Amino acid sequence: MNLETFCQSLPKVELHAHLNGSLSTDTLKKLYKMQNPDSDEVENLLTDMKSFSSLGECFKVFDIAHSLTITPEAVFHCTYDTIKEFRDDGVIYLELRSTPRAVHGKMTKEEYVEAIVKAFEACKTDFPSILVKLLISINRKQGYKAAEENINLAINFLKKYSQYIVGLDLSGDPMTGDAFLELLRKARTAGLKIAAHCAEISNEMETIDILEFKPDRLGHCTCIHPTLQGSDKLFQMLLDSRIPVELCLTSNVQCKTVPTYEAHQFKYLYEAGHPVCLATDDKGVFRTSLSREYQIAGSTFGLGPEELRELSSSSVQYAFASEHEKQVLLSKIK
Repeated sequence: MNLETFCQSLPKVELHAHLNGSLSTDTLKKLYKMQNPDSDEVENLLTDMKSFSSLGECFKVFDIAHSLTITPEAVFHCTYDTIKEFRDDGVIYLELRSTPRAVHGKMTKEEYVEAIVKAFEACKTDFPSILVKLLISINRKQGYKAAEENINLAINFLKKYSQYIVGLDLSGDPMTGDAFLELLRKARTAGLKIAAHCAEISNEMETIDILEFKPDRLGHCTCIHPTLQGSDKLFQMLLDSRIPVELCLTSNVQCKTVPTYEAHQFKYLYEAGHPVCLATDDKGVFRTSLSREYQIAGSTFGLGPEELRELSSSSVQYAFASEHEKQVLLSKIK
């Protein structure tokens, strides 16, 4: 069995996937037609999604997905289709993350979350081989008030849908806003797990604050890199923390937060024995899949089938799932 076939067949765990960034071309076309049944401009729209060359431009691509998910019906369809596509790629556990959005006259934040949960429930029946959870996101760029609203929303929904809503995600453009750590403490006290994007850009003070806060998982950590000048202290802090890191190879290379796959921080964290997992970040935006991320890791860093299988198995430990659910997942992988 060649590497590509093995990675496709390997049961995998996806812990870092943004819903709106995961929308495939087929899903975007469907959503566009739902909104514009008489228009043929969808190809021009999709062309715009292919042209970005930096982290900042990448965030602009999300505007296109957001423009097509402005009703509960659209949110339901985009969630359902995304889960199916991950299932078709051999993913057996998926944590989607998304920032609740209100669209005047069309959808409230509560209806946004309800639509995602309804899609989860439909997929539970239609695709029983994949287990799905939701992380409510807070977007740095939207400011303190919106972050507080979303955290309160997550806490309220946790009581109602604890089997689906398991955590909070700190994300959004790292060049704006702050980390809202006092709000994250409130969410943690309420029983939500915390995943925080960290060190996507160089910001030593905030990075130290986040590491000392000790989220349950960290995203990217591209600027905590032993080859970067002045990063030795941060790298050692990260290793000492033992906080699992969600690593998105293609995303980081395409956004140019790392220069090449070979230079990716995966190499240094993996060789140091630090807890890591592979993830897609935004499979639609970056035209990737979790199977492809495993294949890239295998070919770039010389990982064979057993190392890749162990990478998938160890990812289960970092999932925001119950202990019983984790045992079921491990049995599928092994």
